[in-house]
Amino acid sequence: MDKGVPMDFVTVLLFALACSLAFASDPNPLQDFCVATKDSNEFVNGKFCNNPKDAKADDFFFSGLDKPGDTSNKQGSNVTAVNVDKLAGLNTLGISVARIDFAPYGLNPPHTHPRATEIIVVLEGTLYVGFVTSNTNNRLFTKVLKKGDVFVFPIGLIHFQWNIENTDALVFAALSSQNPGVITIADAVFGANPPINRDVLSKAFQVDKNVIKYLEKQFK
Repeated sequence: MDKGVPMDFVTVLLFALACSLAFASDPNPLQDFCVATKDSNEFVNGKFCNNPKDAKADDFFFSGLDKPGDTSNKQGSNVTAVNVDKLAGLNTLGISVARIDFAPYGLNPPHTHPRATEIIVVLEGTLYVGFVTSNTNNRLFTKVLKKGDVFVFPIGLIHFQWNIENTDALVFAALSSQNPGVITIADAVFGANPPINRDVLSKAFQVDKNVIKYLEKQFK
């Protein structure tokens, strides 16, 4: 009889590891709340906690999402994010919110949230939204949303929202991280500091280096 590790044990171990990876997200709190402190100069993967006895109602409060964001920019959109940096009480709770305003035909350009799934609800306007699956399928899912519609963008996938009408639009979003992060694809690729080598970009996008040079100028 084989005296090695029992197969039943190996199966359970692999299943446990798979589950722990599948449910990986912001760490779960081990107490009622962990209000983030701004007094520490130490850098950690998250925020240090204030003493719970010192917590107050304002630690769990943010005001201002009733006010439209400034959409007078090239993209015609504005994201007002309420994450742990703006609402200390979000620390360890694994959630944040955002208000997204759109001018007529405004665009929230293709981007990703490396640490969060995003779900949106349209309060005003009509939006064309979508996301792209990972390599190698790169499948595009799109939908036209109207007032009251809800759509979800899976964690880490490139997605966008575009106002397709000549009226303002408004979206509220919830994200499954206290600090979801955002990587706007064009900004990251063509606005990197210092710039990515043009030979790399020229080969990656299969275009002349003069095209890359032109695009870089748009994101300075």
